Amino acid sequence: MIKTLPFLLTIFFFIGCASYKFQEIGGALETGKPEDAYTYLQKHAPKKPDIPYQFELGLVAHYANHFAESNQAFDIAGDITEDRYTKSLTIEASSLVTTDKLRPYSGTQYERLLSHYYRALNYVYLNQLDGALIECRRATALINYFKGEDEQYDFFGAAFLAHFSGILFEAAGEWNDALISYKQAAAYYKNAAEKTGVNTPEDIGYALLRLTRRLGFADEFERYRNEYREPPEHRENYGELILFYESGYVPPKTETALMFPILKTDKVDDAEKFVPTLITREGAVYEEVKLEYLLRIAMPTIDSHRPRFSGIRVAVDSNQETRGVLVEDVENIAIETFNKERPIILFRTLLRGVGKYLLFRQANKKNEALGILANLAGVVTEQADTRSWQTLPNQIFIVRMPLPEGTHTLNLSFLDANGQVHGSQPVPDIRINPNQITFWNHRTYE
Repeated sequence: MIKTLPFLLTIFFFIGCASYKFQEIGGALETGKPEDAYTYLQKHAPKKPDIPYQFELGLVAHYANHFAESNQAFDIAGDITEDRYTKSLTIEASSLVTTDKLRPYSGTQYERLLSHYYRALNYVYLNQLDGALIECRRATALINYFKGEDEQYDFFGAAFLAHFSGILFEAAGEWNDALISYKQAAAYYKNAAEKTGVNTPEDIGYALLRLTRRLGFADEFERYRNEYREPPEHRENYGELILFYESGYVPPKTETALMFPILKTDKVDDAEKFVPTLITREGAVYEEVKLEYLLRIAMPTIDSHRPRFSGIRVAVDSNQETRGVLVEDVENIAIETFNKERPIILFRTLLRGVGKYLLFRQANKKNEALGILANLAGVVTEQADTRSWQTLPNQIFIVRMPLPEGTHTLNLSFLDANGQVHGSQPVPDIRINPNQITFWNHRTYE
């Protein structure tokens, strides 16, 4: 027991060290200086590559137009996530007596999927479409892995990646792969719509009709024609702009303190057996005379934080205007993912808290001063695991516009939740080639 106390205090100083501050990154991004954010992250790299740092570095590098470096950061992140499925038993055991911050962080399912979106875009901007298609296939394999591992997999984030993959396969002339991806996207959007609030985008129906007609799948074409509207006719010397508009930030995880009463009548000998009783007392109030100990734990929490801009309208010339369609609500996915994980986190945190209480009780019986030290060690090492990929957008919208061959200026209008315009920005020199897709993503932070 005496040896354990210095260990707990040492862990406190270890977990208190952060290599970078999100406020510094966000400040640079929001003032239009992604290069400064990239330089800052490079200067504050941890001694050993880790997540979510690699995710942050990869996305910031993407916005700074360092596309190859961005993919390098994401590749390292991918290697780490794979390795962490074989976790260190020593680290796991340490986390049970200290803090969840010692647990290996592999990223959530939706974070891992979105890394493939940015990797693929990097390859598109590097004019390496084959590389982008490889990322689409990796994303598909990852979704299949999630499905195989968890019968209750809710497809959060899967629909957008399948949708995005269908677009890229179609752009590359991979018609069969495109059709498969669009079919998956339609199913995934439908499966998760109730929780994500994202309905199946209309352009998926257009694509299913377009591709089944092209491939000569008459029965499927008739079925889709009864389900979806006919797509607009393709015009000669026209190409297509596909704009992904990324708005705001995904809400971060924060720490909140919860109190759980241990009563004088409780028999606390086996922490694991006692935790279910404690869980039923969340939010309960007891008379002080009945209390033996008030157990304080630190839990992560996540709350909605919608950006000012939550929609986009794009005008080209004076006669064409298209409104963006929501294809990925990262906030909803993040909150629902956390809510699903919370019972497990609460159980593990309470198990750790009861263990610290038992250490305090044992120490206090031997010596009151030792008991105070044990209690102090338990308090200072009680920190919630709030790690997440914070630079991710809050929402992603898609704009698909057929445009004539040539160079165009896009007039972007940013909309609030009521559809009112609260900002605008012209974007010149967008090149459209006939019978080709021009990809572009745009980010705002308000």
